[in-house]
Amino acid sequence: MKKHHYIIFIIFAVFSLASCKKDFLDVKNIPADMPINLLYKQYDYIQGIVWNAYSYLPDGFEWVDMEAATDDAYHTNVNNRSHTFNYGVWDQFNNPDNAWANCFKGIYQANLFLAHRGEVDLSVQSAAIKNNDSTQYKRTVLNLKFMEGECYFLKAFFYFELVKRYGGVPIIDKALDYNDASSWKDLPKNTVNECFRYIVSLCDKAAVIIPDSVRTSSATSFYESGRATNGAIKALKARAILYAASPLYYEAGSYTWVDAAAAAKDVIAMNAYSLDASYTNLSSATNWNSLETIYHKKYGNTNSFEKNNFPIVFENSNGNSVTPTQNFVDEFEVKNGSLSVPFDWNNPTHASNPYANRDPRLAATVTYNGASFKSTTIQTYFGGNSGQPKLNASKTGYYLVKHVNSTVDLVNNTNTTHQWLYFRYAEVLLNYAEAMFNAYGANLDPLNYGMTAVQAINKVRARSTMPNLTDLNDDAIVHERRVELGFEGHRWWDIRRWQKGSVFANPVRRISITLNGSNFTYTPVKLEDRVYDKARMNWYPIPQSEITKTGWSQNTGW
Repeated sequence: MKKHHYIIFIIFAVFSLASCKKDFLDVKNIPADMPINLLYKQYDYIQGIVWNAYSYLPDGFEWVDMEAATDDAYHTNVNNRSHTFNYGVWDQFNNPDNAWANCFKGIYQANLFLAHRGEVDLSVQSAAIKNNDSTQYKRTVLNLKFMEGECYFLKAFFYFELVKRYGGVPIIDKALDYNDASSWKDLPKNTVNECFRYIVSLCDKAAVIIPDSVRTSSATSFYESGRATNGAIKALKARAILYAASPLYYEAGSYTWVDAAAAAKDVIAMNAYSLDASYTNLSSATNWNSLETIYHKKYGNTNSFEKNNFPIVFENSNGNSVTPTQNFVDEFEVKNGSLSVPFDWNNPTHASNPYANRDPRLAATVTYNGASFKSTTIQTYFGGNSGQPKLNASKTGYYLVKHVNSTVDLVNNTNTTHQWLYFRYAEVLLNYAEAMFNAYGANLDPLNYGMTAVQAINKVRARSTMPNLTDLNDDAIVHERRVELGFEGHRWWDIRRWQKGSVFANPVRRISITLNGSNFTYTPVKLEDRVYDKARMNWYPIPQSEITKTGWSQNTGW
């Protein structure tokens, strides 16, 4: 029966792989009646296990809905999962962001490859050598080696996704089938510290196996786009250590800001990545090819994101929108010559023309009243072409433009490619700035890394023509991450790791706009109250099904 179970699983895996649309997924047919112990000898079969592990990486565009569970956004669809978090009605029985099963299934696939990688029989590939040309055989041997590094990276990725949600989780080095409850019996949970150290150890193993040259060498041209790279491995390590050094996780005992600065420096020192000259290019259809992109996931040709998020004036936009809040919009500074100042509603100049002279990243992220989108002036004032009370119009007075491809024609149902950037260079610089600031202050570089904290953050600001800072504080770091990395899946976790969860309990605001003749009056007003109990909600509850299965204690407060 167990053999049949695995054969059915791999058939399912092949179909699920096809749906992932990754560049490198090319799974060969495997005889359905082959015994499982012989299947592990098949190169194509065991390669398919690795490809299946990739399929469990998080879906970034699906995550965008969760931005509406932060103070940065509101979801127009009242049935969206984000409202479950905002009303505080999620628990161990109902968690709309329950990543537990998905991550452990990915870990199982990675462990399955690692457990059987030594059993692969390459005699068929060896026999195919002709005229002393062993190029293909050598590529197969090298690819098998790289896949080991990929599985270490994928395990580290999945464990990081688990730890940032649930805290300590069980470290599993064996191929325990997640769907087999008996294999989890009496399995202990590891501490947060042990989990972070395990994540880092996996990254270190992977980085030794997968050199940076896989990106550029003709000898590794078979190593397709979307597979783990040395830069992705180091970027994951740097992010993990940054989290581990942050207040929420550091209380559990782990890495320090000194460690986090060193890990970010290792990515910078590769000299393989640089800031894209155009901030808007980072959410374009060609962002995967940017020198800023460290690791990405490609999607097939779709227009569903555009249908959801185009301003409602456009035919076939459905209003299933993630809409920026006034809280988010107010974060963007006002430029005044060579200086910049925070936006202030008490400043009559700011209040009368609230979108003038703002940080350019605002227009690259948000569509606001009077902005041009597809050669159409967007009107979000009451009675405007995309404003209330139109059906499915934004309730905040804003629409999302980041990640949205305006070249899509919804009337003719044209499509576009999308790529989600898991890691990009600007984040690495901001990670470095935060770690260096907390370790050494704003303007010191005692280990001669080549940049101070303030210099790193100014590199990011300069790309968007924002004036340099001369000093730093915690608020400046929070601000820069919010405006630079908005709607890229960071705010939800940043607020938690900083233990600033009370921010999510504050009301979110919208903009009320009225047209009087040819003049607009802008008034920020409350949209809704939200619930956030930081005593328990900094950590997710472990699914009750796992508590029942293993007898673990539940996370505090749930």
